[in-house]
Amino acid sequence: MKAEANTQQSNILRQIASFFKWISRNRQTILLVIVFIVLFTFFATTERKFLTTRNITSMGFQLPEIGVLSLAMMITILTGGINLSVNATSNMAAVLAGLYLVRFVPKEASDFQIWVSLVIAMLIVLLVGLISGLLNGFLIGYIRVPPILATLATMTFFTGISTGLTGGATVTGFPEQVSIIGSKSLVGVPIPFVIFFVLTVFMYVLLTRTSFGFKVRMLGTNPTAANFTGIDTRRVLLQVYALSGVLSSITGVLIMGRTMSAAYEYGTTTYVLLTILIAVLAGVVPGFGSVIDVFIAVLILQVLSSGFTMMLAGIRGSSFFKDFAWGVLLIIIFIINYLTRLKASKG
Repeated sequence: MKAEANTQQSNILRQIASFFKWISRNRQTILLVIVFIVLFTFFATTERKFLTTRNITSMGFQLPEIGVLSLAMMITILTGGINLSVNATSNMAAVLAGLYLVRFVPKEASDFQIWVSLVIAMLIVLLVGLISGLLNGFLIGYIRVPPILATLATMTFFTGISTGLTGGATVTGFPEQVSIIGSKSLVGVPIPFVIFFVLTVFMYVLLTRTSFGFKVRMLGTNPTAANFTGIDTRRVLLQVYALSGVLSSITGVLIMGRTMSAAYEYGTTTYVLLTILIAVLAGVVPGFGSVIDVFIAVLILQVLSSGFTMMLAGIRGSSFFKDFAWGVLLIIIFIINYLTRLKASKG
């Protein structure tokens, strides 16, 4: 009996130790979940319309755009780089696909012709994203241009292409079927959110369960060690930026489907900064970062955005307060992370 009691006691101690190790490994995730719950509860109790089906559905349509772009940004930061051209790639893909639909799909086209044209438009979107990403990857991996300079140059280049093709005008007049991608629901869940969730799962598996994910993290943690272990760093960077480009172009489809338009300037003032903000909020640094944390960080920013929009409706300068809240939240996360690391180092 005494032996059994000792065994049970040791099992309990091991489980407790395992639990605390799990907490230590997932500090950022736990912190973000707490922040999300606090903010969601705050706005749910202070704003009567916040928990309505209409508002929740609206958030489900809005957040996937910045969410998918954040995944595109995250994977480049993991390698120690950055991709400032994510939004420009998104807009260029939408513009090229939109121009194809407007100029080559006749107004009297049958449903079958329209659906075939939509498939071709989606292939154009993916091809544009792939080529854009390969260009970034080639400049960074093979020409050795610093990521911030390479993607700043391609951002300007891609924006220039979009502007030149449209003359600065917004492309409209798409077939009604385009709206299915960005403004329809599947079993009550917005299709854009379903796409974002599927891509999040895909990225999680890719970065945690494949050799590619290991190479990406190794490259970000220690590029020199990655070279010595036989990792072809140039090829990995090419693949990373190609994937980032494809994810960015998918965002263009979501935007085009939601707004039924395509423009070179959509999100140019905020989207790149927001993706960086989300990456920082999620604790993404070279070699380290969780796709789950990025997903939660996107939810947090959407809750903040929707909550403050409701709270400050009709108040002049309300957009300033929303930006102010994002900044304050980021500073708080910085301080908490610093104190946590300080405590861990002393312990």
